[in-house]
Amino acid sequence: MAWNPLRKPALCQKPALSQGLASYDDDRLLELTYNKLQEMEENTKKVYKEVKTTEECLFELYKAEDKLASDLCNSQICQEDEELKAMCNQYGDAVYQMGHRTEDLVDLSQRTVVEPLKKLSGEFAQIQNAVKRRDLTLAETQRAQSKFEKQEKLEKTGQNIVKTEQLRKGFQAAKDDFDKQNRLLVMELPELYERRVDYFQPSLQALVCSQVDYFGECTTLFSRFPGSRTGAYESTMDKQINQIKALSIVNS
Repeated sequence: MAWNPLRKPALCQKPALSQGLASYDDDRLLELTYNKLQEMEENTKKVYKEVKTTEECLFELYKAEDKLASDLCNSQICQEDEELKAMCNQYGDAVYQMGHRTEDLVDLSQRTVVEPLKKLSGEFAQIQNAVKRRDLTLAETQRAQSKFEKQEKLEKTGQNIVKTEQLRKGFQAAKDDFDKQNRLLVMELPELYERRVDYFQPSLQALVCSQVDYFGECTTLFSRFPGSRTGAYESTMDKQINQIKALSIVNS
């Protein structure tokens, strides 16, 4: 099944309180960690949405540049002026290369961010399944405890003593199973949460490096034109700004 990060959260049912079958500290730690993991799952979805929005913006930027390049190259003014026509063709070539770099960046973002997020999302579903199994075992243990305690209050006849011992063993076996599952969650869930930065930092670093390379390469592409007048344009702008600054307002 394809990963759908927009579907309802996997972590949707908190661990049930053990009602004294586990320590208060364990119950509290499990609840607090579960809350943190729910927030972590929500943040995972937010990161995914941000990455998708960035990808869409990059494609929209490329489409706008491509349309502008096409319109310029096909305009009558550019067709009639050889120097302007050559510059527009160079601009079109730069935009074409920009398109390939945009596709490369999106592919990298998928491999460095989306795929790790997908794997992490699968962990949340596994956690919820483990919590459900723990809660089912807890319910079975509580039922076994109730039966044992009721039986223990009956008259101490031979038959009742035998049945009480059977129920005690059943209760102890259920409790041992619950203790094992509960202890595993109490130990592993906080560790999983604490490792979130170690897990995602390489992905984020790779994405940032990819974006730096992308914008650096695009800047280089658009500054290679032999006819580029960036320096002259900036000089003219500086001159005009200085002239504006030199103006004074005289009240008549």
